Amino acid sequence: MDKPREAENLIRDFKHGGDKKIQIQPSGFEFKSILYGYGRLGLFHDLLRVVDQMEKNGFVIDTVCYNMVLSSFGIHGEYVEMVSWLRRMRNSGVPFSIRTYNSVSNSCPTIMGKVVELNDLPLLIDELLNAGLEGGEAMVVKELLSCSEIFDEVMVWDSKEVKLDLHGFHLGSAYLVMLLWLEEMQKRLLNAYNYEIPAEITVVCGVGKHSNVRGESSVKALVKEMMMKMKGPLRIDRKNNGCFIAKGKTVKIWLCELRKPQFH
Repeated sequence: MDKPREAENLIRDFKHGGDKKIQIQPSGFEFKSILYGYGRLGLFHDLLRVVDQMEKNGFVIDTVCYNMVLSSFGIHGEYVEMVSWLRRMRNSGVPFSIRTYNSVSNSCPTIMGKVVELNDLPLLIDELLNAGLEGGEAMVVKELLSCSEIFDEVMVWDSKEVKLDLHGFHLGSAYLVMLLWLEEMQKRLLNAYNYEIPAEITVVCGVGKHSNVRGESSVKALVKEMMMKMKGPLRIDRKNNGCFIAKGKTVKIWLCELRKPQFH
């Protein structure tokens, strides 16, 4: 991983047969490992060259590959490139994944500082973008939150229950998803999207009845703080303290309250 050029040369030798003239074609795994190695070192010209080689060799640039590229640019604070690749990802029909959110949020020191300290935490997307973030961080977060397809992966919706599962999200990405989820819930429940009001709404944070981890989950503490500041109805489930629950009708009433001026 830390010697991508040597690895690339070795693969090139295998591809052309080397001394034994036995040709071995590199797989997508080898290409991805090399491009990520270049990315970690900040050798972006080589990273992009390897991506181009993958496409020429018939490999699909999938979610894993995109996330490696995003993480590489994020490590070095290359926000403009991150925005470009997020747009390319979306335009190619490749869905943002949990790791996409993790890669982006981990590259945003302002967000990470806010969610760790839980001080001065913006509670709406507009508030975050207009007052909480500046420059490159604002650009990349705005691009990430412009798409709500992540809920196809992490949310279940039926007449009995809406369940948002935050397992796998890092602290910063869980915060961003919660902001996006609140906006999505307003759209579905208040804007005549023909979604049936569920009997119950659940947010799963982890470290509940099935966990052996001691202490409170940082994601759970985040959701708890957000609900307290927003006067939200979601409360810790007495049957599973890794979840927050509320009645669907109660949440709808609360979402109406969120539209009032004191929350903007």
